[in-house]
Amino acid sequence: MEQMTEILGQTILDLIDGQNYAVTSFPADKYTQAVADTLEGNFDPTQINRSEVQIAGGVEGGGQTISLELAPYILPLRYKNEYRKLIHPDAQLPVHTYLIFESEKISNSKMKIVQLDDLTQLNDQIEAFFEIEKNWVAPVPKEEEKDTAAETKPKKAAAKKTTRKKATKK
Repeated sequence: MEQMTEILGQTILDLIDGQNYAVTSFPADKYTQAVADTLEGNFDPTQINRSEVQIAGGVEGGGQTISLELAPYILPLRYKNEYRKLIHPDAQLPVHTYLIFESEKISNSKMKIVQLDDLTQLNDQIEAFFEIEKNWVAPVPKEEEKDTAAETKPKKAAAKKTTRKKATKK
């Protein structure tokens, strides 16, 4: 089974617009090596596709969604509008395997993506993402920062406005 290396722009646009690429999804209660093996087993390096596992309800349910995608850019295939802006229909585009880790606690964007040259280090990379998630500290929302700053700094009194009469030349 030889890996797909490139695709015509119009072909990928048609696949993405109609969501006509294979998607394999399965649930898991927690992450184990068996989950990585199943994720890899469901992934097809010969065609545009997505293999995903939703752990503890997936990112929508407060858990994690981990997926492998064969795609031309380091963007999830579901980002149709971005792909339309990036792809010229007549261009030949190289495709790569991307590992996408989605979680509320991985980054502000709730997503980390890495390009994988091969799948031999899949489990190690997923474990590294879980380590990032475990050590992640949520940023303070900007509105709270403004409120705190307002409380610590007293407001200056408004400057007095004086009106001056301008002399007119005769």
